[in-house]
Formats: sequence, C-alpha cells, structure tokens
Amino acid sequence: MDKELINTIDQLNTNDKNRDYLFDNLKAILIILVVWGHILASMRAENDVIKSIYFFIFFFHMPAMVFISGYFSKKLDKIRNNAVVTLLIPYLILNLIDYFYKILLLREEPFGFRFFNPNWGLWYLLTLFLWKFFLKDLIKLKFVLPLSFAFALFSGFSKEFSEFMALGRMVCFLPFFLLGYYAVPEHIAKIRSLPKPLFALVPVFTGILSVFIVYRDIFDTELLFLRTYYPEGEEIRTMLFRLLILIVALAMLLTLINLVSAKKNFLTYLGTSTMTVYILHIFTIPALEKLELLKQQPYLYLVYSVLMTILITYIYSRPSVNRAYDRVMHKLTGLLLIKEKM
Repeated sequence: MDKELINTIDQLNTNDKNRDYLFDNLKAILIILVVWGHILASMRAENDVIKSIYFFIFFFHMPAMVFISGYFSKKLDKIRNNAVVTLLIPYLILNLIDYFYKILLLREEPFGFRFFNPNWGLWYLLTLFLWKFFLKDLIKLKFVLPLSFAFALFSGFSKEFSEFMALGRMVCFLPFFLLGYYAVPEHIAKIRSLPKPLFALVPVFTGILSVFIVYRDIFDTELLFLRTYYPEGEEIRTMLFRLLILIVALAMLLTLINLVSAKKNFLTYLGTSTMTVYILHIFTIPALEKLELLKQQPYLYLVYSVLMTILITYIYSRPSVNRAYDRVMHKLTGLLLIKEKM
C-alpha cells in the first residue's frame, strides 16, 4: 500500500466518528459514472450498446450527486457565506482556464468567452453556487419541494430556462438538491431498512428501459441533460419524457441509498476526493477525444473507456493531487479577494 493512501486512511480513521461512509461510497460510485459517461459521450452516436450504457448512467448519476450536495448543505449561514469563495470564484477561474485551454492547447475554433454560459461540466459549480446561496430563502416558501418538481416539469415550456447561467439544469435538478437538504439520517436509515431484493430490480428495469429507448429511438440523449426548453410542437410529449426521467432518477437514488455499503472500503477513499476528480477530468477528456482512439472499434473502445475511467479516478483522487489542486486554487482565488485585516 503506498504512503499517500496510508496517510489518507490514517486521516479517515482519525475522523471516524464524524464520517458517514455510506455517502463517501455513494460519491465514489457516482464520480466513477460521471467520468465513464463523459468518456463514452463521443461514441454514443456510433454504437447502440454504448448509447444504452450512456442512457443508463445519465438517467440518475447527476440527480444523485445533487441530492448528496443538498444533504450536506444544512448549515445555511455557513454555506451562504462560503458560496462565493468556494464555488463562484473557482467557477469563474476554471471557466476562463477552460476557454484558453481549448483554444490554445486543443486548437479548437474560438467560440467566444462566456462567463454565464458555462462550458461543459462546469455548469455544476455555477448551479451549486446558486442553490447554496439562495437555499436559506428558498426554504421559506411553502410547499417548496413539490413546487420544485412541478417547476422542473413546466419550466420546459419557457425558452428562458435553457443554457444561460445553466438555468435549465438549475431548476430541473433543484428538486433533488431540496430532497437532500430535507433528508435526515432517520430517512436514510428507513430507506436502508426496506427489502433489498425489491430495490435490486430497479437497476435491471432502468437498464432494460435504456435499451428499449435506444433501440426504438424513443427520444435522444439530449433530453437526459435537462438543460433546455421543449421543442415547439412536441411540448407535452417531451414533458412526459422529462417526467419519466425524474421518476427513474428518484427510483435509482433510493436504490443506491438502499444497496450501497455503509462500511469503509476501497471506495471510501475515492469518495473523499470527488470534487478534484470532477474538475480535473473536465480538462482531461477533451484532450483524450482529440486522439480519436479506437473510433472504428466500438467494443474495444468500451474496454478502453473502463480502463481509462479507472486510471483517471485513481490518479486524480490521490492525496498529493488533491493538495496540489487546493494550493493552486487557493492562490488563484486569493488574487481576487481582499485580505482581511487582522
């Protein structure tokens, strides 16, 4: 066992009483799926097997991640006070870096820098900022949780809720953030006490549904992103598809809570570093796509995608990588902040 991992284990053992290994393990599984799904993205139109796997992953992985973010957002004043420093400023810095990275290093055509039209996976930082900053006010609304589900469905009728400031995703994933906020350990314990064989059928159903949608060409992967308005003339039909996506996401979320181990294991250590993995993979995968490896061999590409997912999540979850990322981001953030007087 390498020295870095031993240090991480020692740190976890020190904080044993304060950690919930279930959520560490959940975050680890979800970040693996995030990375794998993004590696598969460039091949989803080339092969129905890959597209079916992609559908399966995107049905639930982001709603579940958002739920966990909401679950750990109960200290309202603290998360609001920290939201600008920990989310908004890093988002602006990373968005700027991502633009020049793609233009100068990946040699993409200039696409115009956009502060509030986030590039690719960076939408999550912006929406997290908005949710955390306004959560204290949102929960003052009566029936905010059921209203958020209704708004997620009906927002698709308005062109306002699209990619600008990730507003489409902000409102569509908000119900899962609120579900996480309102969930307490007693709710989690109740879900975990329910019969596991029943929940074990949910991933099977989701997998079959994914294959059925792909092979019958029911709807496109674009709808899974929950980021834009309904197309004209197909509003009701598309709204029903969005409703299906929300239901499947909720069922898979409950299934993960029920089935994933709450004991410390190899996933636990990955689960403590998910944000670093998430940020760094955003810059890695576009570079890998430029190589166009195995593009004519989809099944070999599928094997390659699994191996590359393991490699990316392993390397970027290393304690030394986490420390390096934190130091760099701290320095960059410090350039924009006024130092407080002692």
